Amino acid sequence: MKKRQRDSIQCEIYYNPDKSWLKQAWCDLEQRSKPSFFLSWLWIGTWLDCFVGEFSVIEARQNSKTVGLGILVKQPTHLFFIPFKGKYYLHRTGNPVHDQIWIEYNDFLMDAGEEDLIRVAMVECLVYGVNKPDAIVIGASDEKKFGYIEHLGLKKRTVWETKNYALNLDDLREKNQSVLQFLSRNSRYQILRSMRKYSDLGEITLEKASSAEKAKEMLKIAKPLHLARWSAEHVKSGFSNEDFVAFHELLIERGIETGAVEVYHIKAGTETLSIMYNFKHDNHVYFYLCAINYQRTSSQYKPGLVSHYLLINKALEEGVASYDFMGGTARYKETFSNTKGKLSVNQYEHSSSLLMMEDVFRSAKLWVMNKKKSVLRGVSQAGDSYGEWVRKSTSRS
Repeated sequence: MKKRQRDSIQCEIYYNPDKSWLKQAWCDLEQRSKPSFFLSWLWIGTWLDCFVGEFSVIEARQNSKTVGLGILVKQPTHLFFIPFKGKYYLHRTGNPVHDQIWIEYNDFLMDAGEEDLIRVAMVECLVYGVNKPDAIVIGASDEKKFGYIEHLGLKKRTVWETKNYALNLDDLREKNQSVLQFLSRNSRYQILRSMRKYSDLGEITLEKASSAEKAKEMLKIAKPLHLARWSAEHVKSGFSNEDFVAFHELLIERGIETGAVEVYHIKAGTETLSIMYNFKHDNHVYFYLCAINYQRTSSQYKPGLVSHYLLINKALEEGVASYDFMGGTARYKETFSNTKGKLSVNQYEHSSSLLMMEDVFRSAKLWVMNKKKSVLRGVSQAGDSYGEWVRKSTSRS
């Protein structure tokens, strides 16, 4: 029965289709889907307008109705300055500067209830529709959803992976728990102590941007705080990337009044604790970015914990289903979460002599890098250990 249903799904890849058709088809399907925020037209349409020139669309149809859509951007790759294969990116460009906006929970947009069948049909179309030397890059996604690609004979290489975290607020409601009751005794103590300390500076307030202009003003406050935290790291602050900033300014213009984009300024008296930038979609809150004021060095001040506590408590009171911290490991995410998973970016391609040669070069490069690390470890002087240096240089916002 399932095979007959899948056989009734026809898929086709179109090169540079009309954007007005795509917007109409995407918005229509979105009403029949259960996508994450990152597959909403608000995110996808803004991404297209900011970064994408040429692209392809994979469409799945059943009984003349669109039941699946995905957007592919092809980038050439080079070996010794010679182009030797292309890479097809799902809802990304392959340009690190543009992809710093970082899509998560990446997938095809699909009709609700038949996602597994539609995804299999679309994966088959994608695998057989690209040239054999070319690669397919998908992520950041739940990799289990795309395991079928390997059954079609393609080899998977994990480019990046991390854990993702969320707090299921419906679970708290079922157990009649407050946020503080859910937390460990130590976390509860730290938050309450910190709030008492901040209250000495004045009333703790949570201001939500009511307009695009107000939200942009808040981002201007966030910029120096975020740059101060991340500019020395291996992965730089997005505020150092003009394209990142332009994308989010446009996203705010399009999403602030509908409530899909939320920007908060949290203060104690006149002192800024943080600027928090979240998305709200389908009764789920997605924590995207925070700029924290770390000017008070005492460990009794916990601006990040306090800020998340205030927003999570607000979400619980408003009936929100979950507060999603998304990808990236961090202690505060462990503190507030009751569910977690794994996200990854994976590259899939057919086995070939070219792929074997690429693997040899990659292994050789890794061996050289490890040898350099070994030498650095041996000559390390006073100060941070090499392991600590590596940890700091690979931190992500």
